[in-house]
Amino acid sequence: MPYRFAWPILLFALLPAILIAFWPGYFGNLPRSSFAFHAHGLTASAWVLLVLAQSWTASTRRFASHRWLARAVLVAVPLFAGGAALAMQSMAVKFVTKSEPFYAALGARLGLDDVVASVSLVWMVRAAILARRRVGLHAAYMLSTVLLVLSPIIARLPVPHVPHLGELFTAAVALALYATRPRDGWPFLLVVALATLRAVQFETVAASATWARLVGMLADVPAAALALPATLAAAAAIWTVWPWQRGAASVA
Repeated sequence: MPYRFAWPILLFALLPAILIAFWPGYFGNLPRSSFAFHAHGLTASAWVLLVLAQSWTASTRRFASHRWLARAVLVAVPLFAGGAALAMQSMAVKFVTKSEPFYAALGARLGLDDVVASVSLVWMVRAAILARRRVGLHAAYMLSTVLLVLSPIIARLPVPHVPHLGELFTAAVALALYATRPRDGWPFLLVVALATLRAVQFETVAASATWARLVGMLADVPAAALALPATLAAAAAIWTVWPWQRGAASVA
C-alpha cells in the first residue's frame, strides 16, 4: 500500500501539533468556547482522526475495517462543511464587533482562507471517491486533505514569525510527498497551488476593503442560513459519487 508511513506521522506529529496550536484558543478553553467553534473544532478533529484511521487500516491490510469505516465520510464531510460555515460566521461577528483582538485584526482574512480550504477539502474527497480503484491516486487525494490544516497549525505554534511560514511548510511537505510517487501523487501539486493561492489572497483580496464590507454583511446573516446550505452542498458533492450499489468505498 502507498504511504505506509502516513499514519504514524499523523499520530505522533500532527495530532500533538494540533493540540499545542489550538490549546490556547480552543482545547484549553472548551467550557467557554462557542457552539460554532465546537462545531468546527470537533468536526475538523474528527476528519483528521478518520484519515489517520483509514491510513492505518489500509497500511495494515485491514481492508474489511477500511471499507466499513469509509461510510463515515458520508456524514463527516457534510458536518465539517457546516461547522466551517458556522466558524466563518462567528469570525465575521468578532471581526465586526472587535470583541477579540485576534479576530478584529485577522477575522476577515481568516474567513476567506477557511472558505478556500473547506471547498478544497470537499472537492478532494469527492475526487478520492471517484479514484477509489486507483489506490495511489486515491490515497494521495485523501492525505492532501490533511495537508490543508498545516497552515493554520503552523500559524498558531510558538515559533518565530516568518511571513506565510504555514503555506511554505505546507508546500514543502506536499512536494516531498509528490517526489515519493510522482506517477500518481499529483494531488500534492494541487496542495502546492492551493498554498500559493492562500498566501496571495491573504495579502490581496482578503485584505481589501471590499472583502471587509462583505464580511460585515455576513455577520448579519443567521448562522443556520450559512451552515445548512454548506452542509447540503457538501452532502450532494459526496453522496452523488458514492457507490451506493456496492455499499462501500475505499477511503485512505
